[in-house]
Amino acid sequence: MQVEQNLQKAYRSIFDNDFEGAIHWFEQALAEGQDNADIHYRLSITCARSGQLEKAIHHARLAATLEPAHKEYKSHYDRLQSKELTLMAKKLLEKPQDPVRGLAKSAVALLERAVQLDPLSVIAQLWLSIAYGELQQYTLALRAVREAMHLPQDEAITKQLQQLEQRFASKINQSSS
Repeated sequence: MQVEQNLQKAYRSIFDNDFEGAIHWFEQALAEGQDNADIHYRLSITCARSGQLEKAIHHARLAATLEPAHKEYKSHYDRLQSKELTLMAKKLLEKPQDPVRGLAKSAVALLERAVQLDPLSVIAQLWLSIAYGELQQYTLALRAVREAMHLPQDEAITKQLQQLEQRFASKINQSSS
């Protein structure tokens, strides 16, 4: 009975845009029912919304582990992992590059996995194109840009993708001349 009351408080907190409060009440509900995959899933969503990616991934993993046949839990976990890998790769690409481009190679590996986990992530595709560009693999960079262009995006991302498409197409044309 206490679990249900804590869940109601969590939902009320979400309705009031109090995500920290919602996290607290979901955690209280979990104290009563640790093996409840749905509570872990909802807590994960709330943590992700409030910028607590590591905690969100932890609870998404628990939900997916507790109910492996539940596709929504697995998809959510995959999307969060993709986001984490993309952030890791972005940090690598923002560091000064070494002469053999080892960081860009590592970033490509992370981003290829991120795209595999969440094929609808325009941000992962965008960073993958940038990483390929760093490696001067312009055909792959252009392909990643064009994949990203087929995904839902905002106006700022659209402009950035168009600029990257022009840049990589130009590089390909220069190398074939």
